[in-house]
Amino acid sequence: MQADSAAVFLLGAVFLFLSIGLVILGGSVYRQTLSAASENDELRTAFSYIANQIRRADAGGAVEVGRLAEAPALLLNQDFEGIACVTYLYYWEGSLRELFVEKGSELGPEAGLPLIKLAALDFHMDERGLLAIEAAFNSGGSRRMLLSCRSRRKEAGY
Repeated sequence: MQADSAAVFLLGAVFLFLSIGLVILGGSVYRQTLSAASENDELRTAFSYIANQIRRADAGGAVEVGRLAEAPALLLNQDFEGIACVTYLYYWEGSLRELFVEKGSELGPEAGLPLIKLAALDFHMDERGLLAIEAAFNSGGSRRMLLSCRSRRKEAGY
């Protein structure tokens, strides 16, 4: 009778340890999935926002890469009711930011509206109008997106 009790106890202990191991493994997989989903959400949100802003402003050389103070920025130039304005998209203090001002305004990068938390953001445009946007995320990943600016292609004869 004692051998049967010991076998049942041993089987219960094995089941308990396997259950605990399964819960720990499941928690680890869940955290990894949640982290990947969060990074993917940051990526899609940041890149979609930037791409839509570029598409909205992509006319007659209105899209250019420049700086706002010491921050690398994407400048989206436009005429707003006869006033030359510029929208800056840039990285400052841990966020993608946007600042819409009259051209020549002396506002600094801290004045922009924080949109999406990022670890870094940079812009590069070649002579053909191919814009490279590189973003690093707080989770440690980084990605690059390439966009072709139609107005720049036309100016360069492409």
